Amino acid sequence: MNISSTLSNLYFNEYYYESSTFSAYTTDQLYYNYQYNSRESYLNFAYFNVEQRNRVLYIDFLYDIPVSSQWRPHGHLYPIQIAQYGLSHWSRLEQNSKNQQNKIYKFERLQPNEIFLSNTYIHFTISSNSSLHFHFFNNNIELVYSTKTVHDLETLTKKIIPLKGSPRQVNRYMLIDIEILMTKTLFFRHDFIKIQICGDTQASVDQLIIGNQTLYDQQAFYSATRWLLNNQDLQTGCWFIHVQRNYAHHTRYHLRNPWCSAMAQGQAASLLVRLYSLTNNNEHLLAIRRAIQPLWSSDVTRAYFNNRFVWLEEYPLESATKGLFVLNGCLYALIGLIDANTIDHQPYLSELINQIIISLEHMLPYYVHPHISNWSLYDLSHITMKSKINSASYSYHLVHITLLQCLRQIFKKTNDSVSQLFDFYVQRFTSAIL
Repeated sequence: MNISSTLSNLYFNEYYYESSTFSAYTTDQLYYNYQYNSRESYLNFAYFNVEQRNRVLYIDFLYDIPVSSQWRPHGHLYPIQIAQYGLSHWSRLEQNSKNQQNKIYKFERLQPNEIFLSNTYIHFTISSNSSLHFHFFNNNIELVYSTKTVHDLETLTKKIIPLKGSPRQVNRYMLIDIEILMTKTLFFRHDFIKIQICGDTQASVDQLIIGNQTLYDQQAFYSATRWLLNNQDLQTGCWFIHVQRNYAHHTRYHLRNPWCSAMAQGQAASLLVRLYSLTNNNEHLLAIRRAIQPLWSSDVTRAYFNNRFVWLEEYPLESATKGLFVLNGCLYALIGLIDANTIDHQPYLSELINQIIISLEHMLPYYVHPHISNWSLYDLSHITMKSKINSASYSYHLVHITLLQCLRQIFKKTNDSVSQLFDFYVQRFTSAIL
């Protein structure tokens, strides 16, 4: 049996965010009057397209989350990237909601009745600006993409996506799959994709839905939160990273193995806070508490500048007496603490936040470039490890400004002196790019 349907005229002309990553960051995205809310958009992540970063190999076929090539060419699931993936799609949903462009369009092509793929295959053609969602039950199936031109529907190339594992919901966005998996193909957003779903004996699917990008944003948010909830170490609260690393060319400075990143913990907490704002589920609250546990209860993510000032390390070394003191990683972790404390106020969190503020008050002057006027530094390894000065790239300089702007706004109503501290460095760093 051949189930076939053609949706040649289906094109979702909705608001679409062009690729904008750390390497394509513009001054237009600096929010000078940005109002941060732990339940709404996360910084300017609505303008990020994590899937299209150079270090993303593809969207994982089992979990529907990005696979990173950072430090491991064959790929691994990197908690920072997964949290950012969820935050970007959440922020896009929030942004579209404010712009009244958050409608979810569903075009159901298959009724809930189960279809066994050993006796049939599902075959249809849709616009590339669509998302595909379905549930498969057992055994392995294959999702076969064939790109087609708008005018003559000539097949250009094919790509097979294997789907394995336990029964689950599958969520794919056509543009991302095609752009990542078919890198050598000249492809336009108005082109079409021919899709076939076929499988092994007893393989079956149901609830197949063709939707728009908003539906994909929603499902991508849930894919990221689902992975974080299912892969958190319940004892330590960490999302451990099992990639062995030395610091640059300093072979004597090793990251812990496995290592736990304060930035990953903070951004995951920020994402789970937003999930909790939707569900009010106590299990999600417990996951938030576990996420921030490594930031306050031990030195697994911490280092001490001059053996005194506590710092939340994106890349924690084996010894807490040595540190890289990466600026953006600590600031992201701090925002995660603030988000968690907003929905689950705890005295020990408030105390740690105050300690980090004291550290920033003392340490921010060291992040001003000694030779380039008002430019920022990425870390303080030139002080702690006698390395060359590690200047922030242009994109990371803008990240520093955005994070400091956010913190300035957060503390404006509660602690004016702290807000002024951040404002001083916002103004200083901004002057370097104007």
